[in-house]
Amino acid sequence: MTERAAGATGGTETEYHQPETIAAACRRLREVEGRARVVAGGQTLLPLVRQGMVDADAFVDVSAVPALSGVSVEDGRATIGATTTYAELADHDLGDRVAALGEACTAVADRQVRALGTVGGAVAHGDPTFDLLAPLCALDAAVGLADPDGRRRLLLEEFLIGHLRTDRCEDELVTDVTVERSDPARAGSAYECHATDGSGRATAGVAAVVTLADGAVETARVACSAVADTPLRAHAVEDALVGEPATADAIATASERVGESIDPIDDEAGSAAYKRLLTATLAERSLLAAVDRAEGPP
Repeated sequence: MTERAAGATGGTETEYHQPETIAAACRRLREVEGRARVVAGGQTLLPLVRQGMVDADAFVDVSAVPALSGVSVEDGRATIGATTTYAELADHDLGDRVAALGEACTAVADRQVRALGTVGGAVAHGDPTFDLLAPLCALDAAVGLADPDGRRRLLLEEFLIGHLRTDRCEDELVTDVTVERSDPARAGSAYECHATDGSGRATAGVAAVVTLADGAVETARVACSAVADTPLRAHAVEDALVGEPATADAIATASERVGESIDPIDDEAGSAAYKRLLTATLAERSLLAAVDRAEGPP
């Protein structure tokens, strides 16, 4: 579909463009006078615009850009297009083989959000309560960005720089996310979360990715959501596990150290003290599930 302009938001005219290529989308982001907003599924952005919490002089709808959709796997890494929806990722073989991704996608809000909300939208918004971000962080994800002058790639941990703040420039477009696809014979992953009743937002969530060798933990990556300004790695837990036997006791002891990495706050979802205890429990559950999957059938 060619680019076009129409529509109104909040009583003022707002341009609407639907480019068909990444290059055209990037050009439009740079050329718009005022604030241009990228939209695909619109499950996060449009409610904020309607509530007057986000301003927009133009929408650049990238849902019709074929190069931004789909999942591909090559050389041990998977590339997830920015407009791939939660539902599409959950149904893909990657969402099944990398259990943490599939579990995070199915934990997202409701069926409508899963059907329309996109991976790129979650990453670009940078909300630390979004379920998908912790698994991406644990999977060593990198974010692809494009602008009219070229492309670059950042680790997700570098891209997310604060609460609802990212390193994306206004004329840049999130194109994809790449993640490691570990050897399924030795690796396992899992995501555990707890959401406040009615809100669908995670009070806390923990993703774990482990590889085993001779009954011991060879590598461990543990990432937490909703307990700091950004999703973050629990390095103290990882360090306590690597080289240790993959036992329930070792996992329980290591999970107690999650509090060294997180910085929760008191809010309507619960106190900071409660969230620390909850995150430790979720870390233990996700690690136990990940180790069980890495060990495979008895």
